[in-house]
Amino acid sequence: MSKWMISSGRAACAPETKNKGNTMRRLQRMLTGMLCAAQLCGCASAPVQPSGPGQTTQTLRFIVSEDLGTDMLAAADAFADRVARVSGGGLTIDVRTGRAEFGALSRGDAELMLLRNTQLARANSMFSMFTLPFLYDDNRHMSLALNAQNVRAQVNETLAGQGVSVLTAIYTGGLFFVSDASELRTPDDFRNLPIAMRTDSSDKLTLLGALGARVVPYSKDAIPAAFDTQAQYLPSDGQTPQTVAIGTAEVDASQLKQIDADPNTLYLIKSYHTCTPVWLAANTAAVESLGSYEQAVLSEACAGLLAELEERFITTEQAAIDASEREGMLLVEPERAQIAAALYDGTAERAVVLPSYFDRRLYDLIESYATLS
Repeated sequence: MSKWMISSGRAACAPETKNKGNTMRRLQRMLTGMLCAAQLCGCASAPVQPSGPGQTTQTLRFIVSEDLGTDMLAAADAFADRVARVSGGGLTIDVRTGRAEFGALSRGDAELMLLRNTQLARANSMFSMFTLPFLYDDNRHMSLALNAQNVRAQVNETLAGQGVSVLTAIYTGGLFFVSDASELRTPDDFRNLPIAMRTDSSDKLTLLGALGARVVPYSKDAIPAAFDTQAQYLPSDGQTPQTVAIGTAEVDASQLKQIDADPNTLYLIKSYHTCTPVWLAANTAAVESLGSYEQAVLSEACAGLLAELEERFITTEQAAIDASEREGMLLVEPERAQIAAALYDGTAERAVVLPSYFDRRLYDLIESYATLS
């Protein structure tokens, strides 16, 4: 294999983050343990391997799209630094910015890529499962489930014929509801409720409609301004359009401050009803060609990448939620398991036709990690 040098043109230092307490530390320890035990060869944390004369260097090209942001780029550089240090230079990572595409990874144009879940879903519909509504209790549930050995094994078994394997699933943010009309704790609370929702998933809109919600689709950026306005609701059964008042909206944490309403009149429902992972994916043949020691080094670096990035995203998200609560919004913890059961176990307001990619076994595996989060 040709030799490349590790990229050093970007700062790899993570910004200082405040200690978020025992919950975050427990999550990081659990995820690190799971990854080091389960990734690739099941090896434990690898000791530093000293370099020496005549040592062969193996290099993996790691493509990161610039549109993923500076945090991802900095974390990728830190990942490369860790691999080089722990392996004593025997394994290096060449971090490059460019177009990260599933097909290019499958062909071996690079050995590692950070891919959005939507990119993987276009290549294999199974990945659409992971953004179905009300699949996770919260960010911890998503990360524990998708990084669990048995879940990853099923995912990679499905991908086996495509030459790509997933190594790590990284939480990059969730969606919540803001409402002046309902606490949205149970399935019944959605009945006849107008909700402004993103157009990012037609299946999500259909499933919320199955709960009885009057879903009004908007582009992501238009949703905050739609709050507390009148809109046209088009019933799915073809009945006459209705004018409805939008008192509930789907937002991410960064949009909370854009809701132009008295926060003392609002509920912030911590639904995490959609969680969107970014995946560290690998060319299967390239990674399998590594020796067991190099695989252990890569496994340990994956655990570090996961812990670093998730702390950044979760800390930023939680700060926005805390700020909204200080302003006066009332936080609500919905009965997520009840809502999920209505959708996926057939007790919803309307008959639910689940998407063709819905996998009951995979759903049950994800549900099994709810109690650990």
